[in-house]
Amino acid sequence: MNYRQLKIFAVVCMVFDHVVRIFPLYYIFGPLADFFWSCGWNGPADWLLNDLPSYLMLIGRLAAPIFLYCITLGFLHTSNVWRYLRRIFVTALIAQIPYTLFDLAEQHIYGLEGDWRETGLNILFTLALGLIVLVVHEKLKRRNPKLVLLSPIVVAAASWLGYQLNFEGGKGYIILIFVYYVSRNCPRWQKTLLFIPAVMVSRYGLILWVLESVGTEMFSGALINCLLNTAGNYFGMLVTLSYNGEKGRAGKGFQYFMYSFYPAHFAILALIGFLWPPVF
Repeated sequence: MNYRQLKIFAVVCMVFDHVVRIFPLYYIFGPLADFFWSCGWNGPADWLLNDLPSYLMLIGRLAAPIFLYCITLGFLHTSNVWRYLRRIFVTALIAQIPYTLFDLAEQHIYGLEGDWRETGLNILFTLALGLIVLVVHEKLKRRNPKLVLLSPIVVAAASWLGYQLNFEGGKGYIILIFVYYVSRNCPRWQKTLLFIPAVMVSRYGLILWVLESVGTEMFSGALINCLLNTAGNYFGMLVTLSYNGEKGRAGKGFQYFMYSFYPAHFAILALIGFLWPPVF
């Protein structure tokens, strides 16, 4: 896939992930499950409500790794990294209000009263921070090649900052951006292997949750959640291996559409969520 196709694929996955948070799959599949139960087909009904939604949620997990990869491509090809960074940061600021409203709308769907102060910062802040890490990495390398040994410390510091400021994916997404960048010239088979520990480290929070829940009633749920999220992110990283090095028709119009679509789709879904009566 070229750059444009990667971006479109990631957007489709992202929209699916956000739409089903306003229109829960459990609610959508409910009538069909009721029909199965009325026919005595308890197995298919249980699978439809308990298993299938979890598998379909893998689609949403593909989006973030692709967007992270696109930031790496953007850094490699931009003629002005600071202007590029400014566009991302300004869009992040604009998107934060609809992003927060979307989060509150999702809680409204479940009959909960949300608190806007508990909503984190959207993923564009994470992408901007990852871009800064790449800038620092390159500056260290140009000053003295040996200074790149400090880059992991920069990545760790940025990840800590993203976590403290509650960036979306702040715990580990910076790591993936850096891994994409330093492995950009590696053969595909090497990337395939390298992505395994990379995605596991980026999801260390989920892994710790699983370890902490060993021996408790939460263990099964925590393990399934960890496996699905980690696998989804890894498959998303594998999708980036299909990049063919071409930009595609990704001119200014496409660029402006992408920047405007992100806050716009949150605003639309938030409006629907607040108008939609609670389903639980």
